[in-house]
Amino acid sequence: MKKQQIRYTLKHYLLGAISARLGDEMTGQAILLLGISLGSAALGSTLLAGLTFSAAIGGPLLGAVLDRSERPGRTLALSLGLYAVGIGLIAWSIGHVPATISFALALLAGIFMPAISGGWSSRLKSFNPKEHMTRVSAIDAATFNIVGLAGPALAGIIAGWLGASWAVAVIIALLVAALPMAWILPKHKIEFEKRTSFLQDVLSGLKIIVTNRALFRVTLLSVISYMGIGMLWVICPLIGLTQTGSVGFGGIMMSVLSVGALIATSLYAKWPTKYSADSVALTTTIILATALLLLAFAGNVFVVLAAMFVAGLADGPQLAAVFSVRHREAPEQFRSQVFTTGASLKITAAAVGALVAGYLAEQSIVVSAVLAAGVQLLAALSYILVRKARH
Repeated sequence: MKKQQIRYTLKHYLLGAISARLGDEMTGQAILLLGISLGSAALGSTLLAGLTFSAAIGGPLLGAVLDRSERPGRTLALSLGLYAVGIGLIAWSIGHVPATISFALALLAGIFMPAISGGWSSRLKSFNPKEHMTRVSAIDAATFNIVGLAGPALAGIIAGWLGASWAVAVIIALLVAALPMAWILPKHKIEFEKRTSFLQDVLSGLKIIVTNRALFRVTLLSVISYMGIGMLWVICPLIGLTQTGSVGFGGIMMSVLSVGALIATSLYAKWPTKYSADSVALTTTIILATALLLLAFAGNVFVVLAAMFVAGLADGPQLAAVFSVRHREAPEQFRSQVFTTGASLKITAAAVGALVAGYLAEQSIVVSAVLAAGVQLLAALSYILVRKARH
């Protein structure tokens, strides 16, 4: 008897994506806390940098592997499994082997990080009709808001209650729990008549992003914009310290941003705007710049929280719009590369932004916040200039 094929639905996708992304969102906090518990906060931050920067290399490579696979879900599941193993090895290595080996493990594990964001998102169109992509892209973006709100808090609670090692164990469990939903993802809908080399596929995927004007401008906008978000990660604890005397208030600020993003993205999913995803991406970036400028000159806690909430209202739909443009523009045979490359570039840009803000914030928090707003305006300006440019 022929085995009945499972009909893959959005519910299957969300079960896997949220589980994997929650584990990934917990990772940064858990590794930092693990380093602190062993008396070395610097080691934790160094390992996080290793995870982040190697993602820039992993994105295009992983995307090419997914696009070449007839069963991309199984390739994605393998990538998630290797990432889980990598996180486990990093956690085990801290305090047991030289820091250089731990860092090397972080570099290797980081290669698979884009699978959790871009790898999952690239498969949405394989089981959703074209007319539903704006809605499902918004729902997909909302998963990032959910895990961004819950992940760091969950890691902190588990680490405080049972220890940082148990937080890592939960991360691995969440990643493993996502494997079945990745494994059964649908096959590619098209067949490749001619097989090119792996290097040719990687270069072709990158060429698609650069030569497709809509893809290039939205990728450029999202990468530059996310550099400003990386700066915000550093600024928030410092503003919290200035406003309330506690760096912990920075976590509340980021939670408010996540709440605003979740609300806006949920509304965008339920009632998609009549405006194109391209226009939404540009408009929300300008709103984000305005919110960060308000944050820079906020005189009290209430204005700070209001600015973060408005920033969230812009940040959520911006991500949904970026996803929607990618699904619309990326050819099927290069869709995974477009998503994973975009994800890896954003991750790296955020790390660069955090490093810049860490240096500038020692001089002036206001200047750092103004610069973060300026980066958002630069993202919007770059988008406008590319849109007006000729082919």
